[in-house]
Amino acid sequence: MDQIIYDMIVKHAEKIDIFLIGKTILEIFLFVLVMKLVNKGLHIFFDKIISRINDNELKKNYYTLRQLGIYVINTIIVLFFVTNILGNFGIDTKAILATAGVLGVAIGFGGKKIVEDLFTGLSIILTGQLRVGDYVTVNSSTGTVEKLTLTMCVIRAFNGDVHYLRNGQIDTVINQTKDFSFPVFNIGVSYKTDVVHVMRVLREVGKELKESQEYGKYVLSDIEVLGLNEFQDSAIVIQCRIKTTPQEQWMIKRRFNQMVKEAFDRENIEIPFPQVVVNKAEEKA
Repeated sequence: MDQIIYDMIVKHAEKIDIFLIGKTILEIFLFVLVMKLVNKGLHIFFDKIISRINDNELKKNYYTLRQLGIYVINTIIVLFFVTNILGNFGIDTKAILATAGVLGVAIGFGGKKIVEDLFTGLSIILTGQLRVGDYVTVNSSTGTVEKLTLTMCVIRAFNGDVHYLRNGQIDTVINQTKDFSFPVFNIGVSYKTDVVHVMRVLREVGKELKESQEYGKYVLSDIEVLGLNEFQDSAIVIQCRIKTTPQEQWMIKRRFNQMVKEAFDRENIEIPFPQVVVNKAEEKA
């Protein structure tokens, strides 16, 4: 019995091509090495370009281009090494590709989604609708774009949730950080307040914010005080807005609100709270 097992091992060992195994291991090692070097080289190349750019909007374009370039080049490298390794074992890759082509025609309707994702993804990237780092609402998902490829968009919500969307499923895109932003303020004051005075105070606060050393660099124009916008149950609402650099609208909004509260306290402008007027019915004699 032992002799039979020994003979089988020797027989199979004779069929093993040590040179082929060594060549395959070397190619796998080269594959890993090339992949790491190419990825590192692309990161260094784009980092040097991005470091020289001051425009945050242009930086987003290069971040997206870097991700797309790495995705495409990695795919090419994988295909190249896989076909080489298969060729080492005598597998005709041309026949596989031909079979895959016939199979692709046979299941053309099944591959329709992939083609749709690719074309939609290419259109999204070329038109700049979405870029890595943008804060967006895509369909019903809201958050920051973390990854964008030809087939998929990855969005991380403010609470940390990650949304994966096929590009072919994207119908509506709302980009809140494209070129510039407008935080809109609805300031409620009591009915007895002088509206003209409130509007003047808001303009002064907006001017102070724009001229501040810390926040002024994020404000792109003078505040727009649009006027009395709404009558509510216990307040009249004055609307205004400030043009800001992308992704800084929330910081500017918080700072402006704080400055408005401080200014209203100084000027004795009342910020109302819900009130209910109760009328007591007269008792019948």
